[in-house]
Order: sequence, then structure tokens, then C-alpha cells
Amino acid sequence: MKSIIITLLLGFSGMTYAQNNLSGTVTDQKNIPLVGVSVYAPEIHKGTITDTDGKYTLNNVPAGAVKLIFSYIGYNTKEQTVTSEKELTVDVVLEESIHQMDEVIVSTGFNRLQSQNAMKVEHAGIKDMQRQGVATLAEGLATIPGVSQVSTGTSIGKPVIRGLSGNRVLVYSQGVRLENQQFGDEHGLGLNDSGIESVEVIKGPASLLYGSDALGGVLYFNPEKFADAKTFKSDFSQKLFSNTLGSNTSFGAKGSTESWKFLLRGDYSTHSDYQIPDGDRVTNTRYNETDIKTGIGYNDSKFSTVFRYNFNTLNLGIPENGIAEQTLSKSPDFPKQEVVNQIFSLHNNFFFGSSKLDADIGYIANDRSEFTDTNGASLHMKLNTLNYDLKYHFANWGKFETIAGIQGISQTNRNSGREYLIPDAQTDDFGIFGTTNYSWKSNVIQAGLRYDNRKIASETNGIEGAEGYFAATDRSFDSFNASIGYKTDLADNLN
Repeated sequence: MKSIIITLLLGFSGMTYAQNNLSGTVTDQKNIPLVGVSVYAPEIHKGTITDTDGKYTLNNVPAGAVKLIFSYIGYNTKEQTVTSEKELTVDVVLEESIHQMDEVIVSTGFNRLQSQNAMKVEHAGIKDMQRQGVATLAEGLATIPGVSQVSTGTSIGKPVIRGLSGNRVLVYSQGVRLENQQFGDEHGLGLNDSGIESVEVIKGPASLLYGSDALGGVLYFNPEKFADAKTFKSDFSQKLFSNTLGSNTSFGAKGSTESWKFLLRGDYSTHSDYQIPDGDRVTNTRYNETDIKTGIGYNDSKFSTVFRYNFNTLNLGIPENGIAEQTLSKSPDFPKQEVVNQIFSLHNNFFFGSSKLDADIGYIANDRSEFTDTNGASLHMKLNTLNYDLKYHFANWGKFETIAGIQGISQTNRNSGREYLIPDAQTDDFGIFGTTNYSWKSNVIQAGLRYDNRKIASETNGIEGAEGYFAATDRSFDSFNASIGYKTDLADNLN
């Protein structure tokens, strides 16, 4: 099954088709051209900005229904679905607004504006978090209303939504479900904020779209966007942190042609023990982190494909003695962890006139070692996870938007250290779901059904009755979920 899915996704990516072009003019309500308006097609990861005459052009746009997002500071964000032909002109008028720009929400499946979603989703930009001086991504998440964190030192932070964390809060990065032994108290988020554009937070159960594990909610991290067509950008930044005497160095480069796009970003952070108000430092909270993200994409008139890769290595101390030896060293002492995390993702969109297919596949390799002394790793776990996610967007029937899909993971855990936290095991998840969205005026209804199956097979470890013994397990679990949501704008209804 896994080899068939991979072959199909890679095989489809080799097709080529004729080109379609979109162009138009963006003006305000007084018919004055607007300069610098962002015109973005989220389904094909492609965008541009309007010129001095308010004109824009997008080439190589897929034939069929494509959503365009027009956004400009001081104006209402506008979403427009167009059915592209060989040459199509789409002129847009934006209305002035005193409110913050509306954002496109990816995590709910419909790629609709935040104000048009039946499900409550918080959206936060990573740059806005960084401006608050946070040292880690987990600290930044805690600035979002309704999200907090449980931390053990600067580098170990776990997001908490409505009192739930760990395996009860799903994390998605690059469109892939992140699996990195997040059950442990001293196992952090495992992501670096470099190369991440924004985060969407679904508070509360999100089982319909993400399965029964999403009991507490979902954190959906949107990766950095590619450069606009026919542009190249590069940047470099250096940050210093007074509390930990730490530093962060980041560089990036990205460019796009009409069809091809690429990006590369590197980040390195180093910190000593953090200081508490009385002047003492919490021993062994120091850490060093290296993060590299890269991506390449291609789009044509019938499909869009994006491949991304993330390499992250984290060397961090585990604080066990509170206030002990005072040092400014940035090299973690024992006990400590070394974590290497790699994420591979391939995201494909295939357009069939007024319908489309999203086909995503991802692979995560997590290698976690814990050292208590110099005699090698006391804990060493390797977790490898294959993700697949297929969603078919049916042609709109009136005001109904409908999606049906299948999702699943195939996961193996292997131990090679002196101690075992969890046994060697194989986990396979499979889910099938359908959801529909109906909107009229300022009202939105979303409903759906989902079925999930999980199979877990673990191996025997140790001697029965002794510490660290695990009995072999072979179990299967099923679950059914149904959901319905309604959203309305009372102010509009009263008017």
C-alpha cells in the first residue's frame, strides 16, 4: 500500500499541460489603483503583487476552480474563486477596513478566510511572536490566548490547550503530522520557528479532520511561503538574549520563476543557563540547536507539487538539581539529551476542472538519545513514521463545498539503549472521513463523519516481574466521530 501511494504521487508529478494565465487590476471603491496588493493562490503556493497601475499577472495557473486571496493593509481581505481559461481577466475592488487583515485558514481543509470558518481557529504570525523577544517557539505559542506551556528549562516546552498536552494535542508541520516521542515530560515540541510563516490553533476536539488523537486541539504550522513569481530574496539576522547570554543566527534565500520555486533557510541558536530574578542561574538549562529547512516546488496548468525537507538537531541539558553549579558554559552537562529530527514532505494538488485532489505524503525520522553519564546512551529511541493524506474536493453543488478523504500513518519504534521507556512496536492508523460546508450571507454550517482504526503490535522486553518488563501486545481499536458546527455574524443579521 505504501509503495503504491508513493509511486502514484511521484508519477503524477511528471505530467505537463498547457499554460493558463490570470491578470487583472485591483482598485479601491473610488476606482483608484492599489499598489503592492498581495495576490496569492494558496493551492499552488504562488503569488505576486500589483504594480504602480494596480495590475497583476499570474501565469501557469491550473485550469479549473482556483482560489485567489487579495490582501492589503487597511482593506478587507477578499477571497475569490475563479475558473481559469487560457486568458482570464479578474478585476477586484477592495473595501477599506479598520480591522486587521483576514487570514486564509489551511488547517480546516477548505482554504477559507478566518471569518468564513465554522470552526474557531486562532491564527498567529511567527514574526509577531518573535517581536516579543521569545527565545523558543514554545514560548511564543504561550502568547496566544488560550494556549500555555509546561516547561522544564528554556529548551523543553510543551504547548497546553484547555489543560491537555503531549499526545492529546496534535502538531502538524509542512502538512505532516509530527511524531517525535512527545509523550515524555522532558520531550519538547521539537520544532524551530525559523522557516515557519504562521501557526493555526484549533482549540478543543478536532477529531473530524485529524482523528481521535486531536482531543485537546491541533497546532498547524504553515511553512514559509516561496518568493513571488520572478523574484529573488535573501536575508540575514542576528539576535542576542541577555538572560541566557545566548544568540541566534539565521539566514535565508528564496526565488521563483513562473513555474519553479525554491527556498533555503538555516538557523543556529546557543544559550547558557537561564537566570532567575534573584540573579542565580538554573543549572543545566543550556542548549544548542541547528535547524535547516529547504523546499522546491513546481506548478503547471493541471497540477502543483512542493517538496520540503527539515533537518533539526538539538543538544540540551536536563535540569535536575535546580540551583547548583553556576557557570556561563553553553555545553550541556549530564544528564542531557541529543535529538535529531528529519521531516520529508511532498504536497501535490491535481486539478480536474471544477474538482481537485490533494495528495500529501510525509516521512519523519526521530532519533532521541539520553545520557546520564559517559558510558553511552541510557535511552536511545528511533521513531520512524510514514504519513499519507488524500483529500478529494468535489465540484461545488450550489453553495455546498464537500471534501472526502483518507488519512493514515505507519510507525515503528526501536530501542537500543540500556533502558526502555516504551517497547519496540509497530503502529498503523487508518481513517476515512467526509465533510461539507454550506454558507449563505453571513452564516456558515459545517458537518461531517469519520471512522478510524488503529492497530498496535509490540514486542516482549525484559524478564517478567522485573523492572522494565513489557509484555507483547497485539490490539486493534475503532472509533466513529460526527461533528456539526454553525457560525453567524450577529451584527450583520441585526442590520
